[in-house]
Amino acid sequence: MNNPYYTPSELPSEPTPSAPSHGEREALRRHFSALGLAYLAMTAAYMVTAYALQYAALFLFPAVLRYWWFPWAVSLLPLYGVGLPVLWLFLRRVTAAPHDPRCVTAGIPSEKPPFGLREWFAILVMAFGCMTLGGLMGNLIMSLLSAATGYDYAFALNSMVSETPIWFTAVCTCICAPLGEELLFRKLLIDRARRYGDTVAILLSGVLFGLFHGNLFQFFYAAAVGMLLAYVYTRTGKYLLCAAMHAVINFMGSVVTPALSRLMTPFTDSALTEGETLAAMADGSLLPALAAMLLLLVWQYGTLIAGILLLARRFRRRALSVGEIPLQGRAAAAWLNPGMIACLAIMLALTAVNLIPGA
Repeated sequence: MNNPYYTPSELPSEPTPSAPSHGEREALRRHFSALGLAYLAMTAAYMVTAYALQYAALFLFPAVLRYWWFPWAVSLLPLYGVGLPVLWLFLRRVTAAPHDPRCVTAGIPSEKPPFGLREWFAILVMAFGCMTLGGLMGNLIMSLLSAATGYDYAFALNSMVSETPIWFTAVCTCICAPLGEELLFRKLLIDRARRYGDTVAILLSGVLFGLFHGNLFQFFYAAAVGMLLAYVYTRTGKYLLCAAMHAVINFMGSVVTPALSRLMTPFTDSALTEGETLAAMADGSLLPALAAMLLLLVWQYGTLIAGILLLARRFRRRALSVGEIPLQGRAAAAWLNPGMIACLAIMLALTAVNLIPGA
């Protein structure tokens, strides 16, 4: 075999899955239960602090509720000022594993292939496709819920972005969020989950990241993009690379797309009559809005189709580590333990609360 890192005699043998003993099974459950409790504590600390800030502002400083920066402060300060330190206090006792550069492809152990510019571009296209598909799924479900309940659900992030100066949106979504979220849901989590295999770590990272958003508008695309970024981290072990990719994704979703949507307003304005619309198209005043709409449609659905094709083509070529402890039944043990069950239950409950009309 042509391998730049090992001679044939030095190639590591493929780990053979074995039936875990009772002690091994319990150690696995305790490990993931501790992870679940850590993220449960972070979520609880974040939510309590955020609600405390909101109620303090409501009763003590109601004037600040009118400022565009207040929703961002309530979102970011409790998470990184309180939630992150609480998470770290719990994770200090959970054993982390070093990055594993090895993988097993078609039963052959080898080094994970290098992550180059082509791979970077492919992952970004797949992420943009996941954003479009996940957004469509979330919007469809929320539209069905609106029709069933008669309540008009609004996506809070859209109103936050529309009322915020674009430079501040860029700082929050393209710098603060990527650095913070990749630390929380990629580095800290995957470092402690990947000793049981990349697959478990990737799924755990994506599901927790999606649920943490607390709404169905974002859950599907956040979970899918979270898994893609988790795959990048298991391949490279580079936190800043994941943060950079996250920044590009957020820039397109929270800066470029809203800017194009604002340009489309004259074309989509329902207040215009059919005659006014035709007249505006005839004199060319609607051309910028029409161009923005076409560009947005081509971007979203072009990346959707390309992303699906790339996912289908590359799924079998993924390079994943089996973990240093290849136990049978590790997936069930990773999810079915007290800490993880409690964490998932709380995150699901918070998502359900946000579906209550007027909540």
